[in-house]
Amino acid sequence: MSKYSKDVIQILYQHQPDYISGQFIAEQLAISRTAVKKIIDQLKLEGCEIESINHRGHRLIQLPEKWYSGIVQPIIKAQNLFNHIEVIESTPSTQILAKQKLVGNSDTYLILSDEQTEGKGRFNRPWASSKGKGLWMSIVLRPNVPFDTITKFNLFMALGIRDAIQQFSEKRVTVKWPNDIYIDGKKVCGFLTEMVANSDGIEAVICGIGINMNQSQADFTGELIEKATSIRINSNDIINRYYFLQALVKHIEYRYNQFISEPFSTIREEYIDASNIWNKELKFTENGNQFLGKALDIDNDGVLIVIDNENQQHKLISADIEF
Repeated sequence: MSKYSKDVIQILYQHQPDYISGQFIAEQLAISRTAVKKIIDQLKLEGCEIESINHRGHRLIQLPEKWYSGIVQPIIKAQNLFNHIEVIESTPSTQILAKQKLVGNSDTYLILSDEQTEGKGRFNRPWASSKGKGLWMSIVLRPNVPFDTITKFNLFMALGIRDAIQQFSEKRVTVKWPNDIYIDGKKVCGFLTEMVANSDGIEAVICGIGINMNQSQADFTGELIEKATSIRINSNDIINRYYFLQALVKHIEYRYNQFISEPFSTIREEYIDASNIWNKELKFTENGNQFLGKALDIDNDGVLIVIDNENQQHKLISADIEF
């Protein structure tokens, strides 16, 4: 990819739906018109839908499926949540990369990749992160909050992600406490939150988010056929990842600001209503201990109250739940 590809796609994006001459682009970037044409031809080969007409110029008709930092950065910077944004084609794990970049870094930032080759979810479970099919990213935030409030972070984030997915899904989107997102009984998103802290307090919260967006039913094999879904399957249309990313960051910022400024009790009823764990027998795993039971309530601190099949009550801060 040319080092100017990011700049050319950004110029085309910013001037939608107008035609922009090759001469204008060349002058903006201080390169030749021949170089501009080569870059645009390459962008077309990569899947960008660009219309080129003699004596009129070029225009971006449809945003591409591939992530381009020239488009991602202005979309995300408009939300004012992140100091730094990094867009890459492939990485073993955005979460690992985000943690590596914490060294000597005090920024808030977002890392977005077209694919992950070694993506992991909670409890180190593999997460399939195929190229061009979903949204694979990690965000680093710096909340100045007490240690005991950080467990509620997942609950606020779950609602933010749920809200974004619901904008694109024709079917109801629900939350499985504390941080899995479901559509029609199948998992569409999972996210993993890790905290870095010292004796003075929390240094950073790293949240890795994986969302199945444009998989068809044929993309899921084995046990995933019955367990996994995508937004596309539930919308009957291909999801434009740029529009979705814009909605997602907007909702995350809103819920993050809520988390910083409000107690969980303010969203408790909303979270309970969005949850899919009520009135059914569930398998709970907490610190290696497994039991069957039913969820009764979520208290004002975000603690899940459960009664097991032996009529013993449990209060769970974090646990794995299986239907």
